[in-house]
Amino acid sequence: MARKSRLDPAYEQADAFIGIATNLTVTQLVHFINRNTLLNLVREEDLPVYNEKTDKLNYYRFYYCEDIDFRSDFCLLANQCDGGFVLPAHKQFGYFLVIHGAIPAEKVKHMMVKIKSIAGVQLAALIKQEPLQALSPILQDLELHLTEIKKE
Repeated sequence: MARKSRLDPAYEQADAFIGIATNLTVTQLVHFINRNTLLNLVREEDLPVYNEKTDKLNYYRFYYCEDIDFRSDFCLLANQCDGGFVLPAHKQFGYFLVIHGAIPAEKVKHMMVKIKSIAGVQLAALIKQEPLQALSPILQDLELHLTEIKKE
C-alpha cells in the first residue's frame, strides 16, 4: 500500500501568474512583449514538467528574463505541448507569464495593460494561485529549472 507524504513541498509562490490568450506565434508574442514592456525575454531550454497521469516528463517552451532593477525573474511558459496542457483547467490561455521577485503590484498591473494592448492578444489576466494542488508541481519544476539556468 502506498504511503502519503506528510511533508509539505518546499517552493515559493509566484508574485504574479498571468495567463495570456493570443493567436500570435510565440516568437511574435515574445517580440511584442519585449518591445512593449522593456523586458528581454530569451529562449531557454524547454521546461520539463512531470505528468502524473502518463508518468512522463512533458517539455514546454520556455523564455526567461532577469530584471536586476526589480530583482525579479520573468518566465514565459507555453501552456501546450505534444503531451497536453501544463494547466488543463486553463486551456483558454496559450501562455503564462510567471513573475518571481520584489516587483511592486502596480508594475504588474502596468505590464498587464501593456500586454493587453498588443494586437493579437485577446486576454491577459491574473490567475489566482489558490488552490495550490494544480500549480504546486509546476512552480516546483519552474524553481528547479531556474536554478539550473542560473548555474550556467
